[in-house]
Amino acid sequence: MRIERLSAKAEDYLETILRLSETPRGARTGDIAAALDVQPSTVSAALKSLKEQGLAEYTPYGAVGLTPKGRQVAEDIAGRHVSLRRFFTETLGLSQEEAELAACGMEHDATPLVLDRMGLLGDFLRQNPALLGQWHAARATAKGERAPGVESGLDELPPGVRAVVVGIDVDSGLRKRLVEMGVTPGVLIAVERVAPLGDPIAVEVRGYRLSMRKAEAARIRVKWRPGLI
Repeated sequence: MRIERLSAKAEDYLETILRLSETPRGARTGDIAAALDVQPSTVSAALKSLKEQGLAEYTPYGAVGLTPKGRQVAEDIAGRHVSLRRFFTETLGLSQEEAELAACGMEHDATPLVLDRMGLLGDFLRQNPALLGQWHAARATAKGERAPGVESGLDELPPGVRAVVVGIDVDSGLRKRLVEMGVTPGVLIAVERVAPLGDPIAVEVRGYRLSMRKAEAARIRVKWRPGLI
């Protein structure tokens, strides 16, 4: 059965109906409104739309049900939510509250391939205890506290925006040339022009203008804040 892609809001309704339908009271308009923090009139309009799409069974003042097609969609959404929450808690080490918030934000856009690979990564780490221990130590260093600015490769720096060089990982020959031109951590650098096909890239630093391949620019890490530096 082919399911058309729904809006995030429609998916929220289906997931909520599925959850409430498992309770003794069932899924009713007022309960759906309370769960989604919307007005009952808004729910009624949404349910009419879902009914027209063949996803919900709805009559005013009665319990709301799901058609086989609607249940399939709702179960898929709920499955995405559970998979994401498990990844965020078990693999990323987030709290239940943080994981729930992140899962709610991503469940509508995560593709089957993304979910499969996230699951594979979690399985891989669990099956390799040594790597799992290293990963736990590494993830503990990420506190969610980032200084203002965007960190990227020099190749991703928008033309005309000045950035600070924060790291260089190039071969010794190019490193020597860059150092001679003054490209060292802490200096300002800007992309002046990018060739029509993306290579080479013309940059300006300390008054010098030099040209480098895109692959070389990608090995130079910069931090930038548009309009601020």
